[in-house]
Amino acid sequence: MGRTLSTFTQLISEEMTSWRAFRRALRREDQDILDALFCAAKYHVAAGSYASKASPFEAMVVAMLIESYKCNAGLEKRIAALEGEIKKCNDA
Repeated sequence: MGRTLSTFTQLISEEMTSWRAFRRALRREDQDILDALFCAAKYHVAAGSYASKASPFEAMVVAMLIESYKCNAGLEKRIAALEGEIKKCNDA
């Protein structure tokens, strides 16, 4: 007898497929971020298997997440650069 419910990993793949047109409409750097968000979901497969399906509000939330992710990534780069400058000053 086969599996009757999709695994969370399969659901992520199906969701990625359903977002394909949205992804194509994004700028290249935003496509990479969207891909990273879906990859991040795969790190939580065990927890995700207990979650129920989200609401149709998803498109807006994903767009907000992309912007938030970009902001965080930019801040992380700035912090790393500042830490590198501090290390150079301390080593001198």
